[in-house]
Amino acid sequence: MKKNKTSRRQRQWFKRRNRHRYALVGGLGAILLLAFGTIAGPWTPLYGSRMRTTFFSPPPPLPSPGNPSKEYIYAGSRLIATEEPNLLVAPTSVTATTFSSAQINLSWTAPSAAPHHYVVERATQLGNFTTLNSNVTGTTYSDTTVANLSAYLYRIRSADAVGNVSPESNIDPATAITFEDDPFPSPPAQTLVRAQHVLQLRQAINAVRHLTPSLPDYDWDQDSLTVNVSLIKAKDVEELRTALDEALLILGMPTGGYTDSSLIGKPFQKQYIKELRDRVK
Repeated sequence: MKKNKTSRRQRQWFKRRNRHRYALVGGLGAILLLAFGTIAGPWTPLYGSRMRTTFFSPPPPLPSPGNPSKEYIYAGSRLIATEEPNLLVAPTSVTATTFSSAQINLSWTAPSAAPHHYVVERATQLGNFTTLNSNVTGTTYSDTTVANLSAYLYRIRSADAVGNVSPESNIDPATAITFEDDPFPSPPAQTLVRAQHVLQLRQAINAVRHLTPSLPDYDWDQDSLTVNVSLIKAKDVEELRTALDEALLILGMPTGGYTDSSLIGKPFQKQYIKELRDRVK
């Protein structure tokens, strides 16, 4: 009889201890359920009784820092839908054109799915782009914050209504300068190519060279050019072409392709000057 009495006390003690343990587990489960949200699993035995196993729902995936990615829509801890984004495409054919020493005009072609707006970016050296205007609604823009005899690089991004942007477009350079006799009049009108035309091109080409991280001013031939006095020589044009192509190559722009790749024995043409102007403008 004494043995049975002791066993009954032990059973009562275990029963009281389990009630406290279940109350503690149940309390913690309620706190976690309120804080994080759960999904209830099947009933499982624990210490001779039954309770639900709790599984925590995974956190929603984080969007990428660049273009918008697939969106996951949750209600509490339950995934109820996904939404594919409208991926932004960069504009094409970005062209920067010198208007004067105080203005450079930009134009570009919109992608097939027109964005909400565009972001115009500018750099005074390759790789150092900053935002010039973050809300351009058309496909043209005039930059009137340029400095005379300075060159700039431009690129454009598409943007949506909440500020996501596309990859960058192609880049295009332009130099803030006002050339004399620009454009040259068409035949039969006559315009002499003068030393001033070459000197202005030297200034513009040096500005383009400064867009690269490595090129200094070009070491022009030491023969001085005097305005309204000096004759233009073939080597003057060849130097201009070489100095400009060195910069364009680094900038990833087309080089060469000039009229009369060799000027030896060729009569001088205004086209030689025009082609160089078009590439720095």
